[in-house]
Amino acid sequence: MDYGVYSVKSVADSKIKSLIRDHKSFVIEDIDRTNFSEAVSHIEKMIEDEGLRCRVYTKGRAAAVAAAAIPVAPTVIGGWAAGIGIAAHNLVTFNPDYEIAKNMIMGTLTIEYKK
Repeated sequence: MDYGVYSVKSVADSKIKSLIRDHKSFVIEDIDRTNFSEAVSHIEKMIEDEGLRCRVYTKGRAAAVAAAAIPVAPTVIGGWAAGIGIAAHNLVTFNPDYEIAKNMIMGTLTIEYKK
């Protein structure tokens, strides 16, 4: 799938709303860590304002579950706990129109249309 990439510093809300209305997948980059939660909430609200559902998750979360395979008590327990949390979250946000993947290390949000 082809993703448009937009800087948070220069993309207008009207452009984001247009992408959502057109069911496009896209990436928002250059997000400062101090504004990350605000950016996620803003995108989530725009999606929900269009009558669509979304799921927000942290990119790379499957790595936490993979830690359960390392035979050391803290990683096994942590991996299982992460797996249970992810499963519960997926049930609550079943069948979303959009998924928002947070990547705080890279300062990006990947907004992917799923249907």
